[in-house]
Amino acid sequence: MTTLHCKNSGRIDSLDGLRAVSILLVCIGHLAGTVNFPEILLPLHSIGNYGVKVFFVISGFLITLLLIQEKNKTGSINLKQFYIRRTLRLFPAFYFYILCIALAEVFGLITLLPGDLLHAATYTMNYHNERSWWLNHTWSLAVEEQFYLIWPSLICLFGLLRAKKIALVAILIIPVIRCVMWYVFDVSPSAMTRQFEAIADALATGCLLAYLYQAGFKLPKWCDSWLFIFIPISMIALPSALYIIDKGLFYTIGQSYINLTAAIMILRYISVSEGLTFKILNSAPAIWLGGMSYSLYLWQEPFLNSWVTNWYASWPMNIVLTFIFACFSFYVIEKPIMHRKKKHLAKAELKSKRILTS
Repeated sequence: MTTLHCKNSGRIDSLDGLRAVSILLVCIGHLAGTVNFPEILLPLHSIGNYGVKVFFVISGFLITLLLIQEKNKTGSINLKQFYIRRTLRLFPAFYFYILCIALAEVFGLITLLPGDLLHAATYTMNYHNERSWWLNHTWSLAVEEQFYLIWPSLICLFGLLRAKKIALVAILIIPVIRCVMWYVFDVSPSAMTRQFEAIADALATGCLLAYLYQAGFKLPKWCDSWLFIFIPISMIALPSALYIIDKGLFYTIGQSYINLTAAIMILRYISVSEGLTFKILNSAPAIWLGGMSYSLYLWQEPFLNSWVTNWYASWPMNIVLTFIFACFSFYVIEKPIMHRKKKHLAKAELKSKRILTS
């Protein structure tokens, strides 16, 4: 079996590089249309959705791979420890951001819509259709949290093999669900790209990719030479063409194609340790940006806002403020908590060893 290489920090450099690319896509998409940003780049306003999809596939891949390796190493999966790790990793920065937004509304700096705070705080924003921009992006974090609640439990309940079959079924069935949602129930585009039942196949694609990678699956050598010219371009170009032809095709088949191409790129990046692409993704700036991606994703929303004309949302001040607040979130909140998480995990592992040897 293949074991994923991690540095002493526990982070996977190739995935950090992909996270960096993903968060750049989100930021560029949200920059488009803001004051002073070049109008020629306005067509890029939807490119952020592709970055989020890559995030989803990465998340499904990484979480599943870690669960598989834990199962293979210890013979079981400790759900309690899993949720402690996820809580320490995600909640502090997330709820700090929500608190700041709530205070901004209290002081009259922004206006939220009814239900915004409740749905953001309960990770249900992907089912809250009428939402303000300030907390709009928490829909994707809601999808992630719903995945964390469901997928590890399925693995523990049904076992690794049956869970893999469930992931495969999800990849095949969810496009059908999208077809029914769009063509039968005429749901909104927002629901098609945000509600869990419509986009869980992105996460399931990452889950299945983890199984394939763990089993040692590799891409054929013949496709390597053209893969990284055709695949990244087609990931955006083909769904965009489908959108022009028929929006329904974009929201059904197009979403599946984005998931597939994202999975192919991830598999290649984590399997090859040479070449220009590998060097870029594993460069110090890419690793740093990928590590910052969570805080950047949280804090880009208030400043990369094309709906307002305030100075703080105008280029280039908006991107400067985004990085300032993201750095504060990362270095003051995320990193100290992650340090505590490592200590907690070390103690838990030591306790587990003592139990096994006693």
